[in-house]
Amino acid sequence: MCTSCVIKVLITALALGLTTTIATSIPTPSPLVHMPSARSLRLPNDTYPLGYLLHISTNIHLGDWQFNGSATIDIEIRRSTNEIVLHAKNLSDIEITLRLLDNDRPDDVGELVDDLTHTYDSQGTFLVIHPRENYQAFEAGQRYRLEILYTGIMGTRPNGLYWMPYEDSNTNETTYVAATQAEPTYARLIFPCYDEPAFKSNYTIKLTHSSSLNAVSNMPVAQIQNQGVNDDLIEHSNLTTTTFQTTPPMSTYLVAFVISNFESISETHRGVTQSIYSSPTRKSTGRRALNNTILTVAKLEDYFGVSYSLPKLDHVALKRNQGAAMENWGLITFKEDNVLEQHRKDEYKITKERLIANHEISHQWFGNLVSPEWWTYVWMNEGFATYFGYVVTDLIYPNDHVMDIFLRDEAEFAYSDSSLFPARPMTHYVETEPDIMNVFDVISYKRAACVIKMFHHAFHQKTFVSGIRTYLNKFQYSVVNELDLFDSLQSALLKDDRFQQQTWVHMVREIMLSWTHSESLPVVTVIRNYENDTITFRQHSVHSKNELWWIPLNFATVLTPNFEHTHVEYFMPPMSEHTVSFNELHLELGGRDWLIVNKQQTGFYHVIYDMDNLLAIARQLQRNHSVIHQRNRAALFQDLAPLVSHNEIESMDVFFELLKYLEFEDQVMPWTRASSSINFLFEALYDTTSISLFKQFMRRLIASSFQRLLRLLESGESPLEFLSFEDFLHIACRAEIPECLIYTQKLAHDYIFKNSSLEVDYPDYYFAMHDVILCMGLRHQSYEEFEKLLSVLKTTQPDSMLYDDLIYALRCTQNRQHMLHYLTMLVGDNFTYSIMNEKDFMNYVIYLFKTNAASRPVIWHFIDGNYKMLSRSTHFVQLFNEIAEYVPESQRERFAVLHSKIEEYLQSEKITPKVPLIDKDSSHVGKKMKNKEQFVERFEHQIHKWLLNELPQPDNRDYYAASLSVGNGSDRPGGLLRTASKMLKSAFGANISL
Repeated sequence: MCTSCVIKVLITALALGLTTTIATSIPTPSPLVHMPSARSLRLPNDTYPLGYLLHISTNIHLGDWQFNGSATIDIEIRRSTNEIVLHAKNLSDIEITLRLLDNDRPDDVGELVDDLTHTYDSQGTFLVIHPRENYQAFEAGQRYRLEILYTGIMGTRPNGLYWMPYEDSNTNETTYVAATQAEPTYARLIFPCYDEPAFKSNYTIKLTHSSSLNAVSNMPVAQIQNQGVNDDLIEHSNLTTTTFQTTPPMSTYLVAFVISNFESISETHRGVTQSIYSSPTRKSTGRRALNNTILTVAKLEDYFGVSYSLPKLDHVALKRNQGAAMENWGLITFKEDNVLEQHRKDEYKITKERLIANHEISHQWFGNLVSPEWWTYVWMNEGFATYFGYVVTDLIYPNDHVMDIFLRDEAEFAYSDSSLFPARPMTHYVETEPDIMNVFDVISYKRAACVIKMFHHAFHQKTFVSGIRTYLNKFQYSVVNELDLFDSLQSALLKDDRFQQQTWVHMVREIMLSWTHSESLPVVTVIRNYENDTITFRQHSVHSKNELWWIPLNFATVLTPNFEHTHVEYFMPPMSEHTVSFNELHLELGGRDWLIVNKQQTGFYHVIYDMDNLLAIARQLQRNHSVIHQRNRAALFQDLAPLVSHNEIESMDVFFELLKYLEFEDQVMPWTRASSSINFLFEALYDTTSISLFKQFMRRLIASSFQRLLRLLESGESPLEFLSFEDFLHIACRAEIPECLIYTQKLAHDYIFKNSSLEVDYPDYYFAMHDVILCMGLRHQSYEEFEKLLSVLKTTQPDSMLYDDLIYALRCTQNRQHMLHYLTMLVGDNFTYSIMNEKDFMNYVIYLFKTNAASRPVIWHFIDGNYKMLSRSTHFVQLFNEIAEYVPESQRERFAVLHSKIEEYLQSEKITPKVPLIDKDSSHVGKKMKNKEQFVERFEHQIHKWLLNELPQPDNRDYYAASLSVGNGSDRPGGLLRTASKMLKSAFGANISL
């Protein structure tokens, strides 16, 4: 047993850690003895915190960013050890006192412990307390009280304890506000602690601050004391110490407090007081948010049958916050614009505010009441909060249709196979601080939400919620891993009589693990055998990985078109191919009947059908599309899009039969899911004999829906369906709907020539459409209009937003003469690059080339005529190499001639470019055109034939007829221009210049 003494350790913080300075009365320890280089980045489990008393003192009201702290931690030794290890980062002037506690009388503070020193491990940010000699100093079962005095510095970034200024426009005074952000590993910046989620403990928090400010923390205030001069921790008068009630056991990442001059509005419901805190000038703008939080907490309590466990829940609006909001237990912090009302009413923004708040409120159960034992299971926090944030919002505001927004704002990203989202499973082990931060990603939030949604429906919603209720009650105030969750769901399923005959009901762990440990998502191919009444299901990964899943399937048919029952009807086992009879699936299907799998797209997988079944679905859509749920109508296009764009679809006739029904589609979602394939077809068919027919076909399909939305827009309404108006705008203008051309040109001209602001003068959703409006608005211009636009560009400040917008939008022109004039102006007289510098010009031409197919022949012509001048730039060869990837096969000979001229000129002038000139026979030449060329070779004749059979033959009376001819290098016909001009002048006044 150790003898008595006091250890006082002074540690000075460096940039990312601490170095050691020991008091002169204590010999300096050897850092090598007790700090092995192979120390784990995880805390050892030898010691455990039983409770914290945290006291932070600050003079932030004086603009002093230093804070003083005292962390007193009662510790239990769970396994005999020679060290006590906890986290600390960027803290200095540390003094440590350790006392032995009497296990029989825990309130009695025992003797001081001597013979101790410390070491700091900067790699793990560990503060290690250990004896000077290497022996087992701490015996299992002992308890200690560790007191650490220290100082820290507040930063401006929302990590740890940070500050932000608030200016009062009435008094011209500045008030400083301090707030915390502890998730995921920033609590160690605030106080020495066991900064891992599994180390749950009780916290009693005291804050000393100016009496002119107030403080809030996780729990309600227990006591407020005014301090005189020479307080223990800080020497200034007019200070107040606010002490808060002790928290229930919680993880360090949820510790939170705010010191401010904020004011609040409050309401108490069911014994829980909720408040919205904000700067005094914005106090009145929190009422809508408060009303929502009251409804949401009550609804979640009822839905899960588990009461909110704290006496209060504060919502603080901050100027600066990490992310949109942070779910600290009892004290949620928000970026202020996500919780406070704005000047204008925007239905989508109101809905998003509710979703953000309800996500954080859901965390009070998922993550706060029950926490993950390690960051491996971040998805158990974020996935549940994301999904049930939508569910509770849908329950409270059913007319907002937020589950459709879920598909657009969450599921669409989760389904994406973009390389921007690195492949990893939901359950993913991490250790380092950067890796822990990176696991808060699209997989933990969006993919996990989709998987949770799938099983919420597959296991019957009430049964699933019953399992969640068991999970929350059993593990409240503790930590879990995924198996704890799965076992709770298993117990609920075993009690549900509907599943007793199912063989899979005892395999919940296996089923769920196939999803949480896979890196991708499946594609389910459904192949009907029309002779023997069987269906073959095949599954494969979208990333071609060797992964297999237990996949919950359900079915809708002509005879049973019930899309509301979304529970699992059959689990496809983890086999690459599986055949089952109609009888086993309890299906009645005739040869021409349609079959839909994955009702309402509740399952998180793609579905691909055989062509005959797709044709049967298309026939039903054309007869009465409302029989099939709109989410499944949308899913058809979403699931077929990769096949179309990758040239893997069997027949484009069937795809066009599906498109055909869109003429009568009045819901936005199917259109938005079809838009990617429609835009691919615009690109693939560009410059083919079918493009004019395709435009005519698209005009027929979209005209009614576009005009309906446009009428709503111009009436001043802003329903949530306008979220996807950008997709309609893009398609309608590419199809040359006159109203679209008029509408976008009017807005673009007002913005450029009349200095109107789309975001100020029009509703908020224009912000998202800004680029599309300008691009489409300048797509077709007369010679005079284009000259005026270039004049504006020449006289606009290069660092202005208008300048950037003009540069962006002018590249959308479809007129080849305009494009050549534009390029000539950008390089300037004698290639002086007066508009933009040489490097920016080269990069911009690459961007222009890639995004506007009409520009490509012009750019090749421009290079052919100016390659000698362009070769002066060290960046020219890089430009040439990149656009070489877009050379069509039909132009390979011309490319080779130009390549030879450039190569000879570089050699004759002894010009050495930064990168070697691409070889003219390189496999990269034309690489980006191959997919389009293969698609055109395979399908263009089929598409042309289908369109000719579908469309009426044009005649001179059809005002669309002019768009069937392309002349003079322009994609805008004169007839259409004249028609649009007349309509525009009629709609907006005769003074419009065309």
